[in-house]
Formats: sequence, C-alpha cells, structure tokens
Amino acid sequence: MRANVTNLPLTCSLLALCFARVSWSQSSTNGAAIPLPPSPKDRYLIKIPAAAAASEVSTFSGRLILFFTPDSPRWAEVEPASGPFFEKLQPIASIALNGAKAGDTYVFEPERATVFGGPLEALDGSWRVQAVLDSDFTTRGHLGPGNLVSQTATVELSRERTDELTIELTETIPPQTFVQSTAVTFIDRKSALMSAHFGRTFNMRASAVLPYGYHDLTYDRRMWPTIYVIGGYGANHLAALNAAAALQSPQARAALPQAVWVFLDADTPWGHSGMCDSPASGPIGRALVEEFIPFLEERFRLIATTQARIVTGHSSGGWSALHLQLTYPEVFGACFASAPDPVDFSAFQCTDLLRDLSLFVSRDGTETPSHRGVLGPNDDRVFMTVRDEVASENAIDPDGRSGEQWAAWDAMWSPWDAARNAPRRLCDATTGAIDPVTVEAWLRHDLARMCAREPAKYATLFDERIRLLCGSRDSFYLNLAVTRLKAKLEVWREAARAKSAANPAANAPVSAPGYIEVIDGLTHDSLYPLAQIRFHQGMLEHLRAHGLNDPAPKNQDMHGAQRQNASGEGAPNRDTAPTLQPQ
Repeated sequence: MRANVTNLPLTCSLLALCFARVSWSQSSTNGAAIPLPPSPKDRYLIKIPAAAAASEVSTFSGRLILFFTPDSPRWAEVEPASGPFFEKLQPIASIALNGAKAGDTYVFEPERATVFGGPLEALDGSWRVQAVLDSDFTTRGHLGPGNLVSQTATVELSRERTDELTIELTETIPPQTFVQSTAVTFIDRKSALMSAHFGRTFNMRASAVLPYGYHDLTYDRRMWPTIYVIGGYGANHLAALNAAAALQSPQARAALPQAVWVFLDADTPWGHSGMCDSPASGPIGRALVEEFIPFLEERFRLIATTQARIVTGHSSGGWSALHLQLTYPEVFGACFASAPDPVDFSAFQCTDLLRDLSLFVSRDGTETPSHRGVLGPNDDRVFMTVRDEVASENAIDPDGRSGEQWAAWDAMWSPWDAARNAPRRLCDATTGAIDPVTVEAWLRHDLARMCAREPAKYATLFDERIRLLCGSRDSFYLNLAVTRLKAKLEVWREAARAKSAANPAANAPVSAPGYIEVIDGLTHDSLYPLAQIRFHQGMLEHLRAHGLNDPAPKNQDMHGAQRQNASGEGAPNRDTAPTLQPQ
C-alpha cells in the first residue's frame, strides 16, 4: 500500500480532470482542445539548460510534469515534486515530451496537458511550482536517476490575466549510492528467469544484515535461519541500512530474533511488485524461490529448511509475505504480515470487485473513499477519494507509468495491454467503470479465492504458520478485507469440525500459533510499532519451537560484549532502539 505523507487535509471532490491531445510549439497541432472556461491562457516556458548536454543522454523523452503546492508556512519545507500528497492532493499537470534537446525551451500549454486540480488557468494567488522531466523508467516514480528537476519557484497567479512563467530544469537527479560495510552486505545477482522474460540482463537485489556473532569463529553456532523482509510501498532493500544497528546490537539479542535478515527489493519501475509473477514484473516470485534463495543459502551459511525461513512485511510488503507463504508453503515456515493490501477482492478497500460496476462511485451513489484520517472514536475524515487518486496518477502519466498505487496494482495482477504498451487498466480513468476482463485476471491473485479452492489446506496454513494484524481504522480501509477473510476462514473451520464430528480425536481443539487480529482503533501507521513487537516475539517463539533459536545471552555477555563494527559508517549505535523503522 502507498506510503502515507502527512500534510494539510483537503477533500478534492470538486477538482476537475481535463484531457486533451499533447503537442509542442515546434510541431503542428492536430485535433481540437477540450473547451476551457473563458479565461486568459497561461504559458509555462520550460527550459532544458545547455549543461544537460554534458550528460550521456543527448535527447530527452518522457513526461514533463508540473507540481503545485500552496505558498503557505505549512508547505514551506515540502518540495512540490515530492507529491502527490494524499492528505492534500495538489494540482498536477503533464505533457508528453519526445526528442527534447539541451538548450531548448518548450511551451507547456495547460490546455493541451493532462491536468488534475485544474484547469491551471483557474489557479489564483501565491503558489509554489516545481517542474520534472521524467525520462527514467528504471526506478519507480518521477524522481529516478537522470531526471531533470527545477528549483521550487514561488509565483503569483491570477485568473484575470495571462501568466507567463519561465522554469529552468537546473538539477539532475543522481543515481542512488551506498557504501559497503560490515553492517550490511548488498547482493546484486543476475536472474536467468527474469532475464529471459525481459530479454535483457536483469539482476535481483537484496541487502543482508548479519547477526551478532556471525563473523566470530568462537561463537556457538555457524548456521543461521533467515528472515526475509519485504518493505511497504516505495521501500526497497536499502531499508536494511536503517535496521542494521538495532539488529546487530548485543543488547538486542534477547528481544530480536537472531538470524540473517534479508531485505528484498520489491520495487519495480511500475511500483511494488508484490513478489508476484506478472507480465509487467516478470516471474519474480519464481525467481526468488528457485534462484535467489538457493544462492543466498550458500552465500551466507543459511539453514536450508522450510521452518528456518520466515517471511514478513507491512502494507504491500504484508500482502507479498502472505502471497509467498500461501503460494510456496514448502519454502516458508512462518509468515508475519501487517496491514496487507487487500486480501479479499470482494472488499478491495471499499469496492466489491465481484459485484460493483464503478471504482469511483459506491452502490449508494456516494464517492468511494480511498484514504481517511481518524477524527474521533466513531468519526473519520476522508482525505482522498478513489476518483481523485486515479486522476492524480493519470495526470502524472496517463500511460500507467506514474509509479503510484493503482498503476502498481495493474502491473501486479493485470494482463499486458499491447495497444497501450502497459498493463491493462482495472478501470476507466475518467468514468471509473470497472473492466470485467481485468477483474477476471485479478481474481487469480485474490488470496481469499485461493483459500476457498482448498479451504482445509489453507485454513491449516493460517492456523499453523500465519500471523496477521490490521488496525480497525486502517487509513486505506484494508481492515475490511482482513475482517472478511477472517470470517471466511472461521466458516471453513466450522465446516471441517462438523465433517469430523464423528471422530472426537480429530475434532479436539488444537493449539496453533497462527492468528488474524483486527486491533481496535489503530491506523495503517499506528499499527506498525505494535506489530513489530508482537512479530519479533512470535519469531523468537517459532525459532525456539523448531530448535533454531540462539541461546539466550547472559547478562555479562549483553553488557560486556563488543559490537562487531565498533566504528565507521554503518556501525551499530548503542543508543539506537531495537526496532525497525516503518516505510
């Protein structure tokens, strides 16, 4: 699920979405523009500096995007291009750009752009604006390496006059860099399966945090269990850098599972992969279990048994963890998932994909909400509707390459649409009409339907291996699907008990470690710290039950032990609390 960026609240139900053809001042225009309100037409002049020619790229193609935020103290520390901001969706506009050259200036004509929160001619007052030329499709979103970005400019706009603004793309986003250290080991390995799918070399990436004692030849053990961590939306394997200090601290040995923690990279140019095989993401699930895990188990002295492999994640990472556990039960011995993306597509946030016709409008005629905040014990405030969310994504890139949530779900579960050279859309971006062909493809990845096909098998997996937590006030309504799946599992268990009523031994209560809990009052973010505490304890119990735990340290060991990497970048910090930071 999408990351939650907190800013000013706003309900965007009155914002308009304008679609038109895209053209440049240097080329001829075909077709009539969609009529706009009778107001002066603004012009935005976007300049690509001559210095950009020094890069390896001689021409630039992609999307030229304008991001706006109000010029107010509460927005002063926020870069407009960091959006979209779910608690206040800001105006966004973009046009296609092909073959742009360094030193050229292009006219961004608002009436020919895909716009959210517009028309731009209607903007009035003081605004902060930032431009991005998104020409990179190697990473998610519009802030990938090599993209050109302007400084944030403060402008005065008026509905009563023609505003002409010049914005120069002065900055080039550098590649993400990191430094190898003894705290974190970075893995970058070619996948034959993924390379064959894409027809080019494809490397799978991860970061491993090694446990205390791993490099100590006198330590009690040489082989280790593995905990596979899948970050939420927008996270990647570099989250290990934030977790290493806590995981390797001697003081944390009694509270945190002693294992090799492997942070997987689930990020793709389309968004989160869900570690789910698809035309857009490739056979990433198969590549993980058939290629990557066997390699890691040789590389890091890992115990190559089912019970020695734990998978965990939050939000989109939570869905990924559940998907891997249910799809590959012979590989993973335990799953700890919190606030997962929808696990039952009959409650896909607030939409029933099996019955509803529109993603934007509920059956009672009201706008379908997507993101909420808690106002009181029984009151919520809707910050963002599905209509507005899809429209803002479409304004960033109408071809499905926004890198935002609905585009990512299309990439995870949809068939490939050759006509648009992108995954097939779940819904029409303008009307919200749900596409039944796409729904049929999505249902193959509906975890509740998967369980319904073999209820006895999957109910047992949930009882024995899966710990699932969600807040009752989840910010993205993910609790609705979790609650529905929990009820279905209970029905299947009751049916199994009734079937075996004649056999008292088979019908006797069984104590199992698995659970599904919806915790009253907690949101998508406030659930995370509690889930981590519960999950770490559950992981310790799982490892202990299967003889895989590290012996409990003595007090003198905890106070007198020396950290493995006592100085330098990435060194564990004695004052760092032994918790993992949410993404």
